Amino acid sequence: MKRYFNYTEGFLADDFFEQDIRLTPTFDEVLKLLGERLDKSKRLNVSKKQAQYLALQNQINPHFLYNTLEGIRSEALCAGMDDVASMTEALATFFRYTISNVERLVTLEDELSNIENYYIIQQFRFGDKLSLSIEYDDENDDMSILNLYLPKLILQPIVENSIYHGIERKIGKVI
Repeated sequence: MKRYFNYTEGFLADDFFEQDIRLTPTFDEVLKLLGERLDKSKRLNVSKKQAQYLALQNQINPHFLYNTLEGIRSEALCAGMDDVASMTEALATFFRYTISNVERLVTLEDELSNIENYYIIQQFRFGDKLSLSIEYDDENDDMSILNLYLPKLILQPIVENSIYHGIERKIGKVI
């Protein structure tokens, strides 16, 4: 049975130790032990290489996306299309936040900045049907509410659902 290694699917090329070669019981036992040790070592090495490959691939894709969006933004600015440039910048910042920032907990300030970028993107779609107002009471000078931690991307689905279920199908400005 031949299996070849494929980085994206993670399977290995095995066939040497699968062959049925019989010389002596001692030799067969040594060959079996050697095969087991090499197999473990090989699998560990291949798994490590696969993880490195996938990590590199995951780094390349976001950079390509950011560079492409920055190229679109630059072209829009040169063409005097400030709205397109602004929306592209908001989209790039939104993607950067969701893809690159791997922490599970973020500050409320970071979450609200992400919501503002999401709002900019949606405002191009809905125009004056959509408005955003962020209000909070920050009387405690010792610790700002903006510095409190919460799960990343917890607010965006709430805002998205509010837009979808509350605004998208309505005609005229919605308050």
